Amino acid sequence: MPSVRDVRRALTHVRAAMPRAKQVLNKGRSIRLGLERITRVVPEEQSWAGVHVGGTNGKGSICALLAGMFKLAGISHGAFISPAMPERHNGIMINDRYVNKRMYELERQHVEDAFRRVATRWAFSLGEDAGDLTPFELDTATAFRVFDKMHVKYGIVEVGMGGATDATNAMRQKSVTVISKIDLDHREYLGDTIEEIAKVKAGIMKMGVPCIVDDSNTDSVIKVLGAHAVSIGTQISVSSNALPLIEELDLEKFKLEDYELQNLLSARLAFRHLFPHLDVDVNKLLSMKPYLPGRKEYVGVSGFTDGLRQTSILVDGAHNMLGVEALAKYVETRVRTNDEPITWVMGLSASESKPFAEMIEALLRPQDNVAFVEYTQGPTDPPAVPAELGSGVAKVALKDESQLYDGEPDIASAVQWACSKAGEGPVIVTGSLYLVRDLYQLDGIERQIKIGTRRPGRSQLWHYTQLSQQRALTAEEEQEYKKARRHWRLSPLRNPAFRTTQEEGPPQRPIVSDRVRELQRTAAHHKKQVDGYRAAIASIENDSNEGKVAGASSSDLSAVVDDLKRRHAEHNKTYNSTMFKLRGYVANPDQKHMSHEKIYGRPEKRRGRIATILAQFEEDEPQEQEHMAATPSSGTAIKSKILQPSRNVLGKN
Repeated sequence: MPSVRDVRRALTHVRAAMPRAKQVLNKGRSIRLGLERITRVVPEEQSWAGVHVGGTNGKGSICALLAGMFKLAGISHGAFISPAMPERHNGIMINDRYVNKRMYELERQHVEDAFRRVATRWAFSLGEDAGDLTPFELDTATAFRVFDKMHVKYGIVEVGMGGATDATNAMRQKSVTVISKIDLDHREYLGDTIEEIAKVKAGIMKMGVPCIVDDSNTDSVIKVLGAHAVSIGTQISVSSNALPLIEELDLEKFKLEDYELQNLLSARLAFRHLFPHLDVDVNKLLSMKPYLPGRKEYVGVSGFTDGLRQTSILVDGAHNMLGVEALAKYVETRVRTNDEPITWVMGLSASESKPFAEMIEALLRPQDNVAFVEYTQGPTDPPAVPAELGSGVAKVALKDESQLYDGEPDIASAVQWACSKAGEGPVIVTGSLYLVRDLYQLDGIERQIKIGTRRPGRSQLWHYTQLSQQRALTAEEEQEYKKARRHWRLSPLRNPAFRTTQEEGPPQRPIVSDRVRELQRTAAHHKKQVDGYRAAIASIENDSNEGKVAGASSSDLSAVVDDLKRRHAEHNKTYNSTMFKLRGYVANPDQKHMSHEKIYGRPEKRRGRIATILAQFEEDEPQEQEHMAATPSSGTAIKSKILQPSRNVLGKN
């Protein structure tokens, strides 16, 4: 095996091309630490108690464990995790389910609108451009709004990167804070030494709020955290204090790594501080598998490889030295058999301080195969390490260049190569959670950890009601609209089955007669037939138009299609007549357009004249700002455009 010195020498030669690439890529990354912008859009009143989790490694896992404990205890909670995978709304969970995508989009739009109004006042008062919220600030403020809207009692929030100036530190109220294992990471933002980084991470502490600290941290880190706690008027509790709380843990059944045990201890101690009299069955908790996607997760690739590989591949988002060392230990003890080669797919994030040489040496063995790839960079993501750099370093560590992938540096091509190269042998995708996110977006990937999504609520129902009266909905929107209407009808506030629960009684299933059940079965059968015939007709017509039907004359195809249409019409007629017997009336598409009062139980608030004027001004704002930039005195004209109508409304001159 090559020494670290050999790998570093190769790294020095290949890395020469990296700074320029990084300089170009970094232009697209939007990171601005500070609370000046986000505090202007976060509500002054916070209806939920915050659980703030920071650190370097394990903070997301601690959030997941805490969410599992809240679920076991039956306590409503929300969670905000980053990075979100595979889509942005997947970073927000309510009671162990992803927030509905449409709700996320609506609440995000509210945040954007609120900041636009703030930015306008900012420009007037300070004479400078406020810019835009960064994507992370936007997602954080959206998560806080969702927590308020869903009336959760607790919000579990993972710190993004920093501490005091991290966007998540804009939460108004905290009940407990947790700091996981701290390591050298993001040094260009947080500091050059682990003590400097610890001081930044300690910024999430708050006076009078207990802080739980992973006691596997170095003595110098714990000393820094303890000193900061004393300076602001709080105290730290190390995770080992929770050992008596997990005495019943079945270590034979749940073979936890050291860092996993520390995460569990930290989460358990935080929960004890929140609820001193509530116990947690840790065996039941771990049986629920409260883990986040992309952390030691096995995913199926049979569909992706068209059956070429039946064995699942291991996915782990280890992205720094601590994570890589933990993954290497797991691979050597649980995955690698004797000297069996492992095929790696790696994609690393670029950082001047990241120890690429040590990370590669910790994972690779001379007999292994490896493919270096580049992930798709998002607005807040660091740039990916050029694949050529990783390949150049790996050449030193491998026996032969045939073990090195030389195709396109994208995750899809690399995984196909890895599965072909390994056969049914072990394949591991690692290096970055951003790379894992790209993997999960591929068709045919079968994820092991599946988290459900919440049904659309009243706000989405009202949104689609308005939208459907303005234009035709897309197929996806129509499906969401249908789910929203169904969810509204089945809500415990309206469903007769839940009437007894208001008097502390159990839900009662409605009595359905045999006749109604038979009609329901008949309607379901004919609806299925209608959908099947419709799909068959569309498929034949599409293939015919594209010339894909061979050996059949146009008259034969026409006869087949006509027969299918006849059968489709018969089933559709029977379905409609059956549904008429069930409903008692013919369905009218306009009946799904419910009023605001029917949906919310209160009439819609009418917009005042001043609000209307301001809304109109916001629509014209881009053109006005361009004019203001060209004409310095135009700011007065814009002010008068708003203030004069307002004076007229108020009766002032």
